[in-house]
Amino acid sequence: MKKFIIPVVLLLSFALVAAAYAANGYPWNDHAAPYDFLFGNHIDTHQQTQEIGKDQLAGFFYIKFTGEYVDGVPEAKHADCELDAVDCTVGWKLKGISAQATLLEKPEHGHPIWCIDPQDMPRSPGFSHFHWEGDPEHAGSLPDGAVYSGYLLKLTAQDRFFFNHHGGFLVTPGIDTETHANVVTDCGDE
Repeated sequence: MKKFIIPVVLLLSFALVAAAYAANGYPWNDHAAPYDFLFGNHIDTHQQTQEIGKDQLAGFFYIKFTGEYVDGVPEAKHADCELDAVDCTVGWKLKGISAQATLLEKPEHGHPIWCIDPQDMPRSPGFSHFHWEGDPEHAGSLPDGAVYSGYLLKLTAQDRFFFNHHGGFLVTPGIDTETHANVVTDCGDE
């Protein structure tokens, strides 16, 4: 009987670990390989990505559940996973394509608005967020009109949650073009 119990306990243990991994997605690993790409600013506290192919990224955007609910839906926010890795969970898978963008404006309560040449927009739908590489650490220090290199991101939500960020959004599984939208293709210079 003991010979039977040990394998069953081991199988159940593996099943529980696998279920936890599946529920939380890829665990925060502090940018350990292979997800070792860094933007060099604040976004690195809640993203882990790797370079794939030429000028492309793949990885994860992390959230932390607050314990609160909005209309019965669990509330989440970006987390500083470098300080609180235990509570970080994958909110979105992301894909990125290298791009250059011009900063148009920095709304007080929103993401900076970037202009990308329409010819540089990917044909695949869903790329709606641009994030710069390097300094400055936060968007408030970006100079208007400056051109930055970075990545155009496509976010795919992994679960249903209320995202408490710049006004709040109900997030449902699938391509998300709302929560981090900050890209336009009309630069207003014509």
